[in-house]
Amino acid sequence: MIKIGFIGTITKEWIGGLNYFRNLLIALDAQQKKDLDIFVYVGKKTDIETKKIFKKYGTVIESSLFDRKSIKWFFMKMEEKIFGTNFLLEGVLKKNNLDILSHSFITNFSEIKTINWVPDFQHIHLPQMFSKKELNHRNKKYLEIIKQSDTIIVSSQDSLKDLKKFAPGYEKKSKILRFVSQPDDSYYQLDENDKDRLKEKYNIDDNFFYIPNQLWKHKNHMLVFEAVNLLKKENVEISIVCSGYQDDYRNKSHVYELKSFIEKNKLNHNIKLLGLVDYKDVFTLIKFSKAVINPSLFEGWSSTVEECKSVGKNMILSDLGVHKEQYPEATFFDRYNALSLKNVLKNYSHETINYSKKVLSERTKEFADNYVKIAKEVIQNNLNK
Repeated sequence: MIKIGFIGTITKEWIGGLNYFRNLLIALDAQQKKDLDIFVYVGKKTDIETKKIFKKYGTVIESSLFDRKSIKWFFMKMEEKIFGTNFLLEGVLKKNNLDILSHSFITNFSEIKTINWVPDFQHIHLPQMFSKKELNHRNKKYLEIIKQSDTIIVSSQDSLKDLKKFAPGYEKKSKILRFVSQPDDSYYQLDENDKDRLKEKYNIDDNFFYIPNQLWKHKNHMLVFEAVNLLKKENVEISIVCSGYQDDYRNKSHVYELKSFIEKNKLNHNIKLLGLVDYKDVFTLIKFSKAVINPSLFEGWSSTVEECKSVGKNMILSDLGVHKEQYPEATFFDRYNALSLKNVLKNYSHETINYSKKVLSERTKEFADNYVKIAKEVIQNNLNK
C-alpha cells in the first residue's frame, strides 16, 4: 500500500477546505480495494470535532509542528524561509514511512514525493481583488509549487487552461481531479418539521433563495442585492438567505458595504445574513430553498455547486465557464448584470434536476479511482527514474 499523508490545517475562513478533504477521504474510504494507507497530520490545538472527522478515514498524527505560531512551527517556517528546506517537517513525516504528501502546498523533500492541488487562478482573472504584494506572492508561490511538485492537481478543464497560460510547459505534470461532495444521509430524511424548525431558528420566510458563500467580494453578493432592490421597486418581494463567514481579509470594508446597502434600501426583510451556521443547517437550507444561487465572479470547482449537484438541487449560477462545465443543468445569468439576474428571479419556478444515489455513487468511485491512479503514477514515475 502507498502511504500518503495530508496536513489537516483548516481555518474557519475556508470551510471549503475542510469539506474538500472530507469528501476525498470519504471517497477513498468507500473503495472496495484499499490501495492507500492514509495519515492526516494535525496540530495538538486542532479542535476535537475536526480530529474526529479525520479519524474516521485515516490515522491522525498530532504534533505542535502543525499549530500555527508554536515554537516548532516557528522553526519550521524559519528553516523554509532561510534555507528553502523542510528537514523538520520531513523528519515528522518519515516516522510513518510516508511515500507521498498530498495537497499541502509544500515541496522540497529529499525522499517524500508531493502531489499538490491548485484550487484556482483567481488572482490572474481578478487582480483588482488583491494587493500588489499578494499578487507577487501568489505568482511566485504558484510557479514554485507547479515546478517543484511531482504532480499538480487542478479541479477543472477551465483551471487546466489557466495553468497552461500561467506556466507553459508544465501541463504535462498536471492532472484534472473533479471532486465530488458527499451529502449526509440525514439530508434525505428532512421533512416539514425540519423546515419549521429552520424557519423559527433563523426567522426566515417560506419561499427563499439561498446563498451559502462566504461574504468575500469576488462572491458577488452585491449583484444579488441589487437585483432584489430592482424587484422591490417593481413591488416584487423575494427573500434571500445568506450564510457564511462575514469577513474578507482582502477587502475589509466589503461586508460593511453590503450591510449598508441593505439598510439604505430597506431590504432587511428581503435579505437575511446568518453568518456561520451549523453544517447540518447548510444542507437543510439547501433542501428547503426555492433554489441555491452562486453569483460568483470566479470559481475553481465550487463546493457549493458540488453539494447541490450531489443531491440534485436546482441552482441559479453566474455564467462562468467552470459553472457550465460543472453543472450544465443549472439556470445561468450574466454575472455583471443585475437586470439579468432580476429577470431570472422574477420568473423563476421550481425546476427538477434528475438525480439518483446510483449516479452519486458512480461519480464518487470515479473521484477516488482517479486520485489513486494519480498516486500510483507518482510512485511509478519515481521507480522509473
